[in-house]
Amino acid sequence: MNDFQGLSEKSMYRTALTALLITSCWYGLGASLVMASQPFPNPYLDTTPRQLELIPPGVVVTQHAEHGWSDLVTIAHPRLGAGAVDSIPEFAGRYASMFKFTVLANVRQAPVNGQPQYWLDKLAIGLAMDVKGQSIVVTKDTAAQFGGELGMIERGVLGGNEDSLKDIKQIARTERLIMFDAQANMAVGDEHEMMVLRHLVWVSPNTGKLGILVWLLEEDKDNAKKYALAEPQMQLLPPGYQEDRVIHVSEGGLLSRIPTPDRFALLSVPPGTAVPFSDEMSRVAGLKAYDREDLQRLVAGVGQSIAQLKARVAQRQ
Repeated sequence: MNDFQGLSEKSMYRTALTALLITSCWYGLGASLVMASQPFPNPYLDTTPRQLELIPPGVVVTQHAEHGWSDLVTIAHPRLGAGAVDSIPEFAGRYASMFKFTVLANVRQAPVNGQPQYWLDKLAIGLAMDVKGQSIVVTKDTAAQFGGELGMIERGVLGGNEDSLKDIKQIARTERLIMFDAQANMAVGDEHEMMVLRHLVWVSPNTGKLGILVWLLEEDKDNAKKYALAEPQMQLLPPGYQEDRVIHVSEGGLLSRIPTPDRFALLSVPPGTAVPFSDEMSRVAGLKAYDREDLQRLVAGVGQSIAQLKARVAQRQ
């Protein structure tokens, strides 16, 4: 990881503090924080694209703290709910809703100059399935071990989803935030188009509460170094977000009773509180690679975007 000393906490977090405080105020959800057995980590910046850590199989999502995770970031509950749902057999709909994309995080605390400070220790992704009324993280090779009975087709579906997890890439990481991209087949009218869902997860240095922003990107035909913003706003999600993930089904041909993966797409970005991009955020939100200065501008843009939203809400009250 690269040396991050040049990006001081003062310059990095002062502009984002408004965003962190607003998130804490609006949602009021705290983490089950883990006390640190080691001192606060040195500041760092990692901008090398890499795969995200995977949640170990066997973690019960509702009991994540018992497995060493302080926070559920999000879990997606997929269901077929738009488009040509009636054009595919019932069993295909059952398989499409069987496995839930899950993100867990661990926040730690240590004293700095006599005051508690918090950092994002780790974040990981996985796939959960319902087993006897509980959502348990599994893989195709471990599902039976934890009570998940999978036939050949279910194992194939889970294996395909596991392969998709490998395409989710971390693009920036510091001791207090992580940004990662997930390839997503998105519904655009009746058509489906591959886009990028960008996620930013950060922890408040003073409260330990998480903030989560998600926004949609598409290829920019005029600039290979960045994506274009596919929508004019981001979505601010509460920690522990339970996503109702509606899947759109496209029309198939006459011989398309057995659906192919490209016929399934997300109907929308995970819905939360819509946060329009500030001018600064719009300039850096779609970059494909970040350096210190870019990340400073992005953190500043987050603070500006949420502060502007709060000001507009206050004016209407």
